Amino acid sequence: MHESSLAMSILGIVRDKAREAHTGAVRRVDLCIGEYAGVEDSTLAACFEMMALGTVADGAELMIEKIAATGACDACGAPARRIGRLLRCPHCERSTVTLATGRELYVKSIEVEQPTRRHDHAQCL
Repeated sequence: MHESSLAMSILGIVRDKAREAHTGAVRRVDLCIGEYAGVEDSTLAACFEMMALGTVADGAELMIEKIAATGACDACGAPARRIGRLLRCPHCERSTVTLATGRELYVKSIEVEQPTRRHDHAQCL
């Protein structure tokens, strides 16, 4: 199951960005995943939730935006259309299509709580 390694990578990105920004806890992570990326959304979400326990992302909501597959026919350049699970050329009916979208997997945004401001006062001895 590669979703666990994907969840670990996403969590690493989230932790790094939260640390760089000196933020509070992460509330939400928005992902974009192409429909041909080969990722099972619910499995990825469960893995992320489990791996986030005890981290800055503990309890963060993982939102997944699906990116539709689009492409063009390699032979004639016409925009491909979906026929079943495949993209095919509507003119020459070939399935040799170059994908333009549909294999993406990236962190779109991270929503965090504002950090609490702590004023450290020097102690006079």
